[in-house]
Amino acid sequence: MACAKILVVDHEEEGYEALKPGLFRHGYEMHTTRTVAEALALAGAHDYKAVFAALALVDETPLVEGLHAERPDLPIILVLSPGNAHRIPPKVLRVADNTIGKPLALEPVRLMLDRTLELVTLRARQRAQRQLWQPLRDLLSDPATPAAEAPRSLEEVLASKLRDIVPGLGAWGRGALYQAVLSYVERLLLTIVLRECRGNQVKSAEILGINRNTLRKKIRDLNIAVPRGQP
Repeated sequence: MACAKILVVDHEEEGYEALKPGLFRHGYEMHTTRTVAEALALAGAHDYKAVFAALALVDETPLVEGLHAERPDLPIILVLSPGNAHRIPPKVLRVADNTIGKPLALEPVRLMLDRTLELVTLRARQRAQRQLWQPLRDLLSDPATPAAEAPRSLEEVLASKLRDIVPGLGAWGRGALYQAVLSYVERLLLTIVLRECRGNQVKSAEILGINRNTLRKKIRDLNIAVPRGQP
């Protein structure tokens, strides 16, 4: 199995050498460099999953800007020395995804990498899901049919939109699509009807053809914000 590549940018490389064998056993391949120029060259040549960067290099050089120019989503783990752990400039904290202090030990570093990569995976999945459901969100958020387009039945519109998103269904993982579609469509439908009825739940329930108590339960379960108006 291929190892996840990790880049280290620090004037003090020695402390990382002892970590490399243990991290490799856990699926991480660590590359170290002392200079910003070499770090940027390596970032352009390898698919790094995270970067450990010494505070001084992040604060005093264009390291982060250069790394994010190559990889905008590349997570930065800030490495703090005992003398500067309490003097982190706010601008540096804003670009760091996490921090870790020296002296470095195998288990804390491994756990930090595990958590950071889990966060990266979650962010990527969230982006994929937003892109996946954008056509359906557009459809239900703005149901008006353009004048130049011939009216279509609800079934035809839904079928067309679902076909548009089928290529990206892998983002949901196995077994999650059916419930995800039902929950998403139901929530958007109820939200739109409530908005059109200005929050009047009695009228909304009549339009939807469901009991008012059922509607209230769905509003609560689906965490729907009811527009101001009649209850």
